[in-house]
Amino acid sequence: MSKLIMFVVTSFLFLGCSGGGSGGSGEPILDIPPPVVEPSIPMLGILISYDNVAITSSQASWSNKLFGKNDHELNNYYIEASHENFEFTKATENDGIANDGIVSVHLSKNHPNTDMDNFTLFSTNVYPDLKSALVALDGVVDFSNYDENADGHITPNELLLTFIMAGYEDAYEGHHVTNGVWAHQYCMTSTSNVPTLDGVTLMGCPNEGNFALFGERHDTTPSNTHDATIGIIAHELGHSAFHLPDLYNTVENTGGIGYFGLMGAGTWAQQSSSEQPGNTPTHFCAWSKYYNGWITPKEVSGSTTLTETSSVNYDVIKIPINATSYYLLENRNNSGYDKGLYMLDGVFGGGMAIWKIDETKLTSYYFDNNTVNADTANKAVDLVEARPGTIDALADGGDEDALFYLENVSNYETIVTNISSRGSVMGLNVN
Repeated sequence: MSKLIMFVVTSFLFLGCSGGGSGGSGEPILDIPPPVVEPSIPMLGILISYDNVAITSSQASWSNKLFGKNDHELNNYYIEASHENFEFTKATENDGIANDGIVSVHLSKNHPNTDMDNFTLFSTNVYPDLKSALVALDGVVDFSNYDENADGHITPNELLLTFIMAGYEDAYEGHHVTNGVWAHQYCMTSTSNVPTLDGVTLMGCPNEGNFALFGERHDTTPSNTHDATIGIIAHELGHSAFHLPDLYNTVENTGGIGYFGLMGAGTWAQQSSSEQPGNTPTHFCAWSKYYNGWITPKEVSGSTTLTETSSVNYDVIKIPINATSYYLLENRNNSGYDKGLYMLDGVFGGGMAIWKIDETKLTSYYFDNNTVNADTANKAVDLVEARPGTIDALADGGDEDALFYLENVSNYETIVTNISSRGSVMGLNVN
């Protein structure tokens, strides 16, 4: 099948305070604090309609999309991907269906319809609408209830502000379309766009405020247009909620980690050709889960096993290399949301992923510039490809044979040997 890759380019990302795991010595070398592990974060979904284009789906539909726990709903994805360590909760509000986490706003103007390629014009035309939407909600949501530390500012770990704008998603098309907006997360650099409501500020950069913005509909073709799939939403909230960096190459036209992680091309994964892109986003890679505090890798030697990503018993092996780098091993089987790895070859049987992590690239400099994987010769998070690599050489999403398994490649140097056939549990030796 054709390996179409849609990358979510948001190179201006404001990541704020970020975190990470520890190096091979067990001591973190990062100059950024580790993320606070939260079992849940409240989220408010804000639907914005305009005079010339309105939200097409109901509040109930969007509540299910964001907070539902059925397949292909956002919370279902995060619960599986975090191994039941995280979910979003519904913000308290009294609009429409009270306390379903979704509110609606109509702005008496036309859609801003501005291409993000001109970011100055985009921020001038689009961002005031987000402030206007929040001001319109002043009697619907008591924002002061979310100021947990009483500092007068709302941060993403206190309340996630997720805007769904009527019209289309430019990131899906790969370019600006009429009444489209490019999905991204950011914060307000201009104080004129920072509202103070109920005695607290929202979205301001200096106070670590934040928001995420999406277009409601994917695909402008009348016969195929549909509500946004969860992949792009999960990806941008990976930035907003967890300060994760992009793991595709944000500078060159190469693949980064390809389809092997949500913060790469896994955003747009699907488990069959008949499914919409992004309906089955792939799991976060092992490093992202380690970074988020969802897993504690085990350091072992000798014969051992690895359990697949979709299981609550999922585990990761860490092999130190030196004080600043290490390997992470995980079992990427054809189950759960990793069924989206169908995108690799039109079929996916699973295998062991070996990641090489370089913490010298996981510092505030690379986070703030969103370039942790911009150097193809020395990525921060790099998939060790079992066979000659295609992710960078062909700038694609990768190949099934990048994974290790008995019928493909069953040893990695002398470090990992006797790798078994692929399956829900894989065996190996760590030397």
